[in-house]
Amino acid sequence: MVSQKIATHYPPAIRVAVVSIGRSGTSVISRILHEVLAVDFGDESDHIPRNHNNPDGYFENRELLELNERILAAVGGSVLRPPALNCFHQLAAADKHELVATTRERLNFYAAEKPRFGWKDPRLSLTFPIWQAAAPNVVAIIVFRDPRAVMRSIADQLDVPAESLAGLWLEYYRRIFSHTATCPRVVVSFDQLLEEPIKVVKTLADFLGVTDETETWERQLAGIVKPKQAKHRAVAGVSSVSITLNADTEALYGYLRDTINSGLQPDDTKLACLLNPPHAVPKKIFPSQSKSWLARLLGR
Repeated sequence: MVSQKIATHYPPAIRVAVVSIGRSGTSVISRILHEVLAVDFGDESDHIPRNHNNPDGYFENRELLELNERILAAVGGSVLRPPALNCFHQLAAADKHELVATTRERLNFYAAEKPRFGWKDPRLSLTFPIWQAAAPNVVAIIVFRDPRAVMRSIADQLDVPAESLAGLWLEYYRRIFSHTATCPRVVVSFDQLLEEPIKVVKTLADFLGVTDETETWERQLAGIVKPKQAKHRAVAGVSSVSITLNADTEALYGYLRDTINSGLQPDDTKLACLLNPPHAVPKKIFPSQSKSWLARLLGR
């Protein structure tokens, strides 16, 4: 089956959400979007500060991150304890309305009249339905990385055993692909970025409708993508600790890796099969796309 095409025509102003589990390279992807592809992530003074874990900056708006914490608390979840897939359907209407209104007001405050405004935070993977309700012109950039590297990095950052994070990667991507099913989205690989940075940037540019400036991009990327840095290595630390992935995680990661490396985008039907294998409890995670909603978003 042919993988879905990347949409390239959007309204004058779009909101670009970078979604992924933490420690997956979203900071460098966001820096590329901000410095290379003209997606404004706002002033650094509004971001959480750089530190030894990320000396180049996180590109995460502090107030929007705190808002995500509030949204997660409302549905009984946290960054390490993802809420149920249908949690926002179960939220009281008044509470959901208040969260959406607050989210819309804060997002509009920071985005203002910017033609392309971006923000990132691993919690977006879990709270995306509220943001989509607040900003119908949102598009999603989904970033993934070898789950073993992710587990090792999170474990090192939080000083917890990697084994305690078993299943977390799959639970994040189960929610990411469910929550973004009705909006334009593109999937990119952090590991591919380290090997072929210009290829990933061209994928992002095509998705965002940005004119190809390969020669300029290559010069810019030389100072941004640094494969030799520990935090930029594809599987930093993995060799020192044995990490076993369950079959479902291995299958989803392998499919995403092979599809992206082939220059394609994941197919929704195949994703649904991988995220709802026969041995799992059946659940509908891919609501049908609203053609009228997409037509309004894409100006068609």
